[in-house]
Amino acid sequence: MKKQSVLRGSVWLIGSALLAKLLGAVFRIPLTALLDGTGMGYFSCAYGLFLPVFALSVTGMNTAVSAVTAQSFAKHDSGAADRTRRIAFRMFGIGGAVCAILLFFAAEPLCCGFLHNPRAALAVRMFAPAVWFCCLNAVLRGIHEGSRSMIPTAVSQVTEGIGRVIFGLLLCSLVLQKGHLLLPYLPAGTTVPEAAAAAAILGVTLSTAVGLLTLLCFPKPCRSAAVPVYTPHSDRSLRHALLRILLPVAAASLVTNLTTLIDLATGMRLLERVILEHPARFGLSGAVTAAQAAEYANFRFGAFSGMAMTVFNLVPAVTNMLGKGVFPSFAASYVQHRTDETALQAARVMQRTAFLAIPAGCGMTVLSHPLLLCLFPTRQQETACAAAPLMILGIAVIFAALSYPLFSMLQASGHAGDTVSVMLCGAAVKLLCNLLLIPRFALAGTAISTAACYAAILILAMRRLRLRTGIRLHLLRLTGGMLFGGILCAAAAYAVYGRLLCCVSQRIALLCAVAAGGIVYLLTLLLLRPSPEQKKAAKPFSRGFAAFDSVQNQECPPGINNRKVHSDSW
Repeated sequence: MKKQSVLRGSVWLIGSALLAKLLGAVFRIPLTALLDGTGMGYFSCAYGLFLPVFALSVTGMNTAVSAVTAQSFAKHDSGAADRTRRIAFRMFGIGGAVCAILLFFAAEPLCCGFLHNPRAALAVRMFAPAVWFCCLNAVLRGIHEGSRSMIPTAVSQVTEGIGRVIFGLLLCSLVLQKGHLLLPYLPAGTTVPEAAAAAAILGVTLSTAVGLLTLLCFPKPCRSAAVPVYTPHSDRSLRHALLRILLPVAAASLVTNLTTLIDLATGMRLLERVILEHPARFGLSGAVTAAQAAEYANFRFGAFSGMAMTVFNLVPAVTNMLGKGVFPSFAASYVQHRTDETALQAARVMQRTAFLAIPAGCGMTVLSHPLLLCLFPTRQQETACAAAPLMILGIAVIFAALSYPLFSMLQASGHAGDTVSVMLCGAAVKLLCNLLLIPRFALAGTAISTAACYAAILILAMRRLRLRTGIRLHLLRLTGGMLFGGILCAAAAYAVYGRLLCCVSQRIALLCAVAAGGIVYLLTLLLLRPSPEQKKAAKPFSRGFAAFDSVQNQECPPGINNRKVHSDSW
């Protein structure tokens, strides 16, 4: 593939992914304002199940179909490419339909046993058809990407995000306004919040159908310009080729969503137990029944997942693009053994990520409640529940944002398996901290466990990068000035907000506080800017990385995995 086409395809994908993330925020923030904490609890349970399925289709199935199709086109084997398309449609289409049917009928047992939120069953049923649509989307996107056409994937991502905003918000608003007319046609005992959450999930399902229709509007990928070579391929060999790529990538994508599933499986259950045992801690007087505790736990968990986690995910969604941007250049310099350039790229991407993440996280910590009030002005009770967890999640933002570039660099250096093991360790930390901290600190314990999870992931990822590539990144040396500037930024923002709140409206005071904090942060970095001599002394270039400059086929020193070094090793 020509370099220009690679760059153009990368720009299309990164731009569409960024726009899809922004559309996701545009969807979640107004939806939280429409639904109260109770409705967001039901929505979050169903949407939490949707995310692993979405990630599995986007990464696992998409990657498998794309890789096998690309191999066929590279060999000018149009016959294999056509058969791959048909086999993939049969495999993933039938598999997706079976999973959708099972999910529809198993929604109630799943919500009672795993999610511990039986009233979310209607929302889970509305999500079931999306499983089939996601599988078909993955096949079509993989076919186009395997033929070097990234535009269909990019356009479908954007249209899917737009459809989610339009259908989700519109259906939810209609049910909230006319829900009493719909309730007689729903299962007995269904409430308006349940129906509204299910309507929002139905909007998400319809958005996946919109993405599928968008992909179907594009013509079938053109065959290779060279003379086509038709090679006989058995269906079994092509199925095995798809599964060989699908299974490890699918495992990695599921691992990255383990933290969400852990919160769904343990958060509601433990929170309900705490409310039953200590109702006075939550402002509840007298004895509390199990049904009342379940309802109140759903309300608080909905406020946490719908407000605090939505704001938390905004910063990593933006900084994640920096990690994707460094992938091609880091991979090229690593393979060509340009040691100093590789280490310099690693240091730069970490500094650029920290430049955005540190002030955002510090500001989120000190202005958590004003920020939630600005985004959700009509939900006073929910913002009061989510403010303390968001204050802790502001610290977790920094750890999470700095972890994503490390994952990109591990993948670019040919060690994608390490990202799975690191995420598994982080998920174990998350589960252990949830079990220990939620009974003691309630929702704040969930936020602390998230911060501990991403801190462990960051430390382990840095260690794996050093062991696998020899690059030593000293975070304190790289980001010390930004951390000091972030603290001053947070202090200035907090002071300005407190001073202006008695004079102007809450939103104006918040905007002025953010502006003041940003100015203080930039001024601090300008004053702390090191001289050229200090920059040279502070370069984090690797010590063990010098082996890559030596004669090939020699043993690497300790710290670089003791493997043979070849020019095509990654």
